[in-house]
Amino acid sequence: MQRIRFASVLLAAMLLFAGCGVSYDAPLLSAIEGRWMCDVQRYTFDDVGDIQAELDARLAGNGVTPEQYRAFKDDLIDDPDLRAEVGVEFTAYCDTGSSG
Repeated sequence: MQRIRFASVLLAAMLLFAGCGVSYDAPLLSAIEGRWMCDVQRYTFDDVGDIQAELDARLAGNGVTPEQYRAFKDDLIDDPDLRAEVGVEFTAYCDTGSSG
């Protein structure tokens, strides 16, 4: 009886946690992504690996984990509103000629 109870509790916990995705700050990540899309076109990188290093530094400097960024990028695929937020940030940032 105890094995069945343990298995039931384990199964319930797995189902509960499976539904919990990574949370992130959508406005922050939309701003980071829009600015990144603009800056990556302007910058000159000596090595392809430097591109990822710059993005990683930018994310870390804003307190964003790689998991949060991946979840955000995955959500961009299916969320037109999120893509629109990124587009607004991209346009506003690139049109000002800002960098950094």
